[in-house]
Amino acid sequence: MTEENTARIVVVLNHDDPQSVMAALVMAAAIAATGDQVLVFVQPGGARILAKGGLDKYKGLKGLPDPQDLFEAIQVLEGRIILCELGLPVWEMKAEDLVEGVEVMMASTFLFEAEGAKMVFSY
Repeated sequence: MTEENTARIVVVLNHDDPQSVMAALVMAAAIAATGDQVLVFVQPGGARILAKGGLDKYKGLKGLPDPQDLFEAIQVLEGRIILCELGLPVWEMKAEDLVEGVEVMMASTFLFEAEGAKMVFSY
């Protein structure tokens, strides 16, 4: 896809229950695979999945792909994974606790990044 044909699509993750996490990762990886730009915005309720080893508890869920593979696919396909900065103090985490490549930003800044998004999915 050419840059002018690339859509920006947002996936918001609000929770860290298996259904929400896996749905968000599957959708984000699928969006990235189409060539569209995916922005995954993780709210404080889902922040712990972005800590090193945070996806381990979602491995081996019956019938679902490996969450780490999905996460890496999103990154390889130039998707952006962004944590709301409030997720750090809520879970007493620091930026260095996060998986490499995760961005941290204020919700207001994210809204500017997401401006013009073609679609928004929320889990």
